[in-house]
Amino acid sequence: MKKSDLLLYFLFVVTASIVLLNRFTSFYINDYRVHFFFLFFAASSFVIIAGRLFKKLQSRRSVIVTCIVIAALCFVRGFLTWSGDWKTQTVLYESNTDKNKTINIQLRGDRFAFGYKERVIGVYRIAPFMDWVADVDTTNIDHSKWKRLDLQLNEMGLPREK
Repeated sequence: MKKSDLLLYFLFVVTASIVLLNRFTSFYINDYRVHFFFLFFAASSFVIIAGRLFKKLQSRRSVIVTCIVIAALCFVRGFLTWSGDWKTQTVLYESNTDKNKTINIQLRGDRFAFGYKERVIGVYRIAPFMDWVADVDTTNIDHSKWKRLDLQLNEMGLPREK
């Protein structure tokens, strides 16, 4: 087995795992560009592995053309199915023990409708573009573990209420 094939398998396992975690767990990629970066590499590495197993995609040109087609398909899929990123409007609470844990009010704009969806969510920041999120009931919060902030971030850039 060639070193490049091993790298391709590793790339597929890592990127496909991240895409599946984002889809089926509380893991959340909070930037659409990073999400589609992982989606593109997961899909293209899978197609290249399958193509090599069936003795297709042997030339560099065929791999490049395949990657261009997959990028176009990922873009079309993203355009038709993406409903928008959740953006933090207000940080309500911050953990006393871990500054990466917060409770936020987030909004997401409806794609082809007017208005916004809102959620109150507990966020554990893993990386600048990766979070672990969970629904939170703020009526039963333990105030000894959380510090009230009410920090207005307004990541959506909405006009301020007067």
